[in-house]
Amino acid sequence: MKDIDWREALMHEIERHRIIKAETTSRPVVTVGYLVELLGASEATIRRDIAYLHKEGLLRRVRGGAEALRPPTTTNLAGRPFSVTQAINAKIKRGIAKQAATLCTEGDSIIIGGGSTAFMMAEHIRDRRLQVMTNSFVIAEYLVKNSNCTVTLPAGKVYRDQNLILSPFDQDGSFGFYASKIFFGAQGIGPLGVVETDPQIAQGTTRLLRQAERRVLLIDSSKFSQRSSLIVSQLADLDVVITDAGADKSARALIQEHGCQLIITDDQATEN
Repeated sequence: MKDIDWREALMHEIERHRIIKAETTSRPVVTVGYLVELLGASEATIRRDIAYLHKEGLLRRVRGGAEALRPPTTTNLAGRPFSVTQAINAKIKRGIAKQAATLCTEGDSIIIGGGSTAFMMAEHIRDRRLQVMTNSFVIAEYLVKNSNCTVTLPAGKVYRDQNLILSPFDQDGSFGFYASKIFFGAQGIGPLGVVETDPQIAQGTTRLLRQAERRVLLIDSSKFSQRSSLIVSQLADLDVVITDAGADKSARALIQEHGCQLIITDDQATEN
């Protein structure tokens, strides 16, 4: 039993180190307080992690936090890198993605937006013949290599940290694609609608939403407490919201009072 506990602790440490390194590449300085909240670890643990990574030459320890050894050479999108979001609440996201895949039928034409929850849909639709448009580079790559789906990509620039393809221009190729459904995630959700952190992500999502008959939001319950300034969709414009059992009564009422179908998955476990 002690050996099992030791291995689990080691895996958690490795995962923390991976997330801390990824976070330092996306912002000038990552504070200890931010990492405590993100990882659910103690301040002492985070400081030990930073000290270790500094000693190994993987980042630079600074007062109150850490920074990358070399700043990024290109402009990054606002928000966490895909490698970080993929690890947060992963078990819950897998349940939401699996539920979303049940809404797809053979021969469907669908759009899948970027984001870690949407990415997890890919493994559940790979055995179906679907017409898929996605602005997620990793979703496209997975489906091309592992499925019989036809994959279409919009034109634009690849943002490596978020694994997104985004264009500042309206004519990105998505206008001619019809979808019965779009499956997408978001930074947060509240009374005013679905929100994102970056103008280009918001613009790209809004553009794709116009091409689908039905809009399906995939969002774990933690997103009901997160806010941002960029609204990509009003709640009344959503058709289905899929979330987990951690959504409280007020969150569920918020969705249902706007006429959306609310689907709750069973799994409440949270992974950081």
